[in-house]
Amino acid sequence: MGLKRFLILCSINVSFVVFAQNNLTFANDRFSGINAAVLLPTQTYLNPNPWDINLASADLFFQNDYAYISKQSFLGLSSADIQMASYHDNITADTQANVMDFYNKNSANLSLNSDILGPSFSMTANLGNKKYVFGLFSRIRAQGSLLGLDNYLRFNNMGVSQPVTFEMSPSKTTAMNWAEIGLNVATEIFPDAENHWIIGANIKYEIGLDAAKINSLETIELTAAEPADPRYINKDIIASGYNIASSYITNYNFDKKQYELKPNGSGAGLDLGIAMLDKDKNEDEYNYKLALNITDLGFVNFATARNHHFQGKPVLLQNNPDLENTEFENPEQYLRILSQQAYGNADASFVGTGLKVGLPTAINFNYSQRIKANHFVNFNWIQRVPVFENSIKRSNIINANYSMQKNAFAYGLSSSLVDYKSLQFGAYVRFGPLIFGSENILPVFLKQDRLHAASVYLALKIYPFWDNEMKRHRRKQCDCEK
Repeated sequence: MGLKRFLILCSINVSFVVFAQNNLTFANDRFSGINAAVLLPTQTYLNPNPWDINLASADLFFQNDYAYISKQSFLGLSSADIQMASYHDNITADTQANVMDFYNKNSANLSLNSDILGPSFSMTANLGNKKYVFGLFSRIRAQGSLLGLDNYLRFNNMGVSQPVTFEMSPSKTTAMNWAEIGLNVATEIFPDAENHWIIGANIKYEIGLDAAKINSLETIELTAAEPADPRYINKDIIASGYNIASSYITNYNFDKKQYELKPNGSGAGLDLGIAMLDKDKNEDEYNYKLALNITDLGFVNFATARNHHFQGKPVLLQNNPDLENTEFENPEQYLRILSQQAYGNADASFVGTGLKVGLPTAINFNYSQRIKANHFVNFNWIQRVPVFENSIKRSNIINANYSMQKNAFAYGLSSSLVDYKSLQFGAYVRFGPLIFGSENILPVFLKQDRLHAASVYLALKIYPFWDNEMKRHRRKQCDCEK
């Protein structure tokens, strides 16, 4: 287990990865309100309703190219008895269902990102004969990613011996769990322009809960040799040439074995958006919309995060009794043992405290075209642009979707290209206060030969879905000539 613990330290996680991507089809719904503000800060201004309240919403999405479950759907996982693949026991994904097996590619891409929107609202206000929309939202997020990790574990997964030498390329990963409270403001500018120009912003207070950073700064050479101790069957695996900087802080109490929620860090974030609309004055619907947004510009500072650095003598990772015969109680204990192995001193790797984690900054280009009353086609291009050294990296997404939008009812269909290589199809439906959707809907209901990705979006909102365009126009004061 020493080798696996070391690789897990370098990669955070080598199993199924759960993360969330914003439901882009619903975000383009004109009635999405505060739910879309975190992705499109100007969207609240386009809401025909004067107010909306989000009670709770969750966007669950998982995807990876390291592991998969055979012949199963996302909904079927709740009742499935999952087995780990074992070549020795002839348990593989090719022979039976509900087996967690591995792609065994040369590299693996792992991501983590969950997003829960708590109680939130937006409302329209007229100040000085000018329309403003103000919103307040609460949010809990967890996110991390590791792209292009050399997959040394594939040899064990395939039941074959490791090569005599293996060079593990440098890699960087950062993960964070945090909460945020945001203020959304949107209004129109350039009132005399031919088109309508809308600006929007989210000003966010960030509350850090947990964080980890692991940067492998140089190539690690892994050497496999016959075991020096005849009691072992597997080969000795020795790591040399390593240069690893790690930091962590967590709210998990390892003594009590429970999570204790409290702030461990703080920071600030900013989302900015500008949209241009071609829209007739007395119409609720625009002809087309063009928007540019930058989201998650900011950071969280963890002043008491513990930092360790490892750059010492070769370390025996597999068949090391100090690593394999020890019951690890917390991360610090494991890091101290590694320090003893690397430096001959359990305290030598500790280099101080403090960690700044950048938010997952991204640019979002959005275009929406009305094709007939209540019917729209929409396009989104989201490109990550990390700003800080230890920034979270979100997925790159190109999305195209079609939606029919009415006050009490809406539906849509979408296709997405995630990180420019994974094509997925989705849908959503909004019926009164309930919203259900997915940007990768087929694996949710249909069994997949290799289930490695799916998403589900659920939301419960209160808004005047009983209203309609005719009623709104009747309530407006007529400014026509008498």
